[in-house]
Amino acid sequence: MSAFGKCEGGGRRSASRSSAPLMAVFTTLTGSQSAILADVSSTGARLRGAGLPKMGEELMLSIETVQAFGMVVWSENGECGIAFEVPLPREDEETLRQRVSLVRGLPPDIQAAFDNWVVGRSR
Repeated sequence: MSAFGKCEGGGRRSASRSSAPLMAVFTTLTGSQSAILADVSSTGARLRGAGLPKMGEELMLSIETVQAFGMVVWSENGECGIAFEVPLPREDEETLRQRVSLVRGLPPDIQAAFDNWVVGRSR
């Protein structure tokens, strides 16, 4: 993986991340698609799913009411890292963190069913 979530000098994250099994929609020049938001910080996000954009592609990411422009900085094994063009505003980051807290309260079988539905493995 490349520099997603890292800063120079030791590979320490510059922004804290939240584990986030939420649905995200990404829009590229070729269309829109949903994916699972695996984690998020103020500076980027990690998506999981099928048909993800390739490294170097620019996109708009929509999660709940939050939208951010970014670029894919790595892509492998059904996941990709997005670096946001500008960091998320504090209010947007807080909105996502609150949503993450709610989703974490779901039982594992419901979270797994949601993940499968988002990536198209079940209906």
